[in-house]
Amino acid sequence: MDVVLVLLRLLHIVAAFAWVGLAAAVTFYIAPAALAAGESGMRFLKTLLTRTSFGSIFGASAGVTMLAGLLLYAIGDAFSHFSQTGNIVLGIGAVAGILAGIHGGAVVGRSTRELGEALAKTVPDGGGTIAADAQRTLNELGAKLLSHARLSMVLMIIALVGMGSARYL
Repeated sequence: MDVVLVLLRLLHIVAAFAWVGLAAAVTFYIAPAALAAGESGMRFLKTLLTRTSFGSIFGASAGVTMLAGLLLYAIGDAFSHFSQTGNIVLGIGAVAGILAGIHGGAVVGRSTRELGEALAKTVPDGGGTIAADAQRTLNELGAKLLSHARLSMVLMIIALVGMGSARYL
């Protein structure tokens, strides 16, 4: 049983690292830079969202993180490993992580698909220019996605702080 817990904990940590790291990179650097770059940024986002598996990585890493976390909670007997305060903080972190996963999948995922579809339709391949109204629509969709991504990041940070600090309380 101890080996299973160690493997689940390792899987949980590695998947969370990928999920939070990718989300932070996109939320704080990639998306703002692409939106500020205008046409060339939209071409980059089109390539990223339509020609790579970038979007599915978020779902996979979030799903593995949450599944491993739920299994750890179910079979790990958290009540014997943490103080009462630690269990409360762990619970807050777990709820924040689950909310981040749900919000990420339902809201951020949908916004990402909408932006990807709009990019595929309005950004011409090659060197053609993007129509002004299409550029405006893409900027609005990008800003909407970025605001939702920021909310998910806040929830992920609460989850990290809660779960990382629970054992020290």
